Amino acid sequence: MSKVELNAAVMAEIEKVTEVATYLWQREWAERNGGNISVDVTEIFGEVPASMEGFPHCPLSMVGGKAAFPADSAGHIFFVKGTGERIRELRDPELAGCVLRIDDHAAGYHILWGGRGKADYKPTSEFISHVEIVMDKQRAGSNHRCVVHTHPLELIALSHHPKYAHDETAYTNACWKMLPEVRAFVPKGIGMVPYCMPGSKVMADSTTAKLRQFDVAIWEKHGAVATGSDALEAYDFVDVANKGAKLHLMCLASGFEPEGVSDKDMQELKETFNL
Repeated sequence: MSKVELNAAVMAEIEKVTEVATYLWQREWAERNGGNISVDVTEIFGEVPASMEGFPHCPLSMVGGKAAFPADSAGHIFFVKGTGERIRELRDPELAGCVLRIDDHAAGYHILWGGRGKADYKPTSEFISHVEIVMDKQRAGSNHRCVVHTHPLELIALSHHPKYAHDETAYTNACWKMLPEVRAFVPKGIGMVPYCMPGSKVMADSTTAKLRQFDVAIWEKHGAVATGSDALEAYDFVDVANKGAKLHLMCLASGFEPEGVSDKDMQELKETFNL
């Protein structure tokens, strides 16, 4: 089984993934194998092996006669956490993740690095969703190359609240009004994906659509997804949004409905910072 040597730029992006993975574990946002991170490193990968022979190839099942990956993702190279791996295990990314290249037909992938050295190593079952999200961002001209999915406690708890679970405007405002920084650093707000089967096509399509409009997508009663130019930026969106949810829940737990930043002051923030 062949293996490529990763350049410094790719290793730097993987190190960011490792750093974020540590934060997610420390904050109890990644129980067992919960949560996933992937990053498209195609543009910084450098020279691709002339032949894929010697690199394990894993085909994807076909859906309606079409490959599950978006057609324009052919040839893209990602680092991604492996299926069943713990976020905390990304401290050793060569074991808990892999670098793979989507094949020329977008019908499967070759493992180029990592994956515990196993020919049948598989990325997370949500990887197709990650690819769809990243490619959608790239088509729109965004520099976002990384997807972080995690289980932030307070954002999930707030998605159980009957007042907010099915109203993303109310949900966003509940977080925004708790702290000026939430309004400033999650300027497009938080979109709600109604509960659906994890890893499903419905979830993938809904998340992709929400992330066109919002900075963070909440999977109702499940978790959160955000994108960024790297793992740290994607993490920041979730981290700041969760601060708003945490403060809101703290007020409710203390027995009062939070007053929050006024609509007038929120509007002034928007105008001042051109949000």
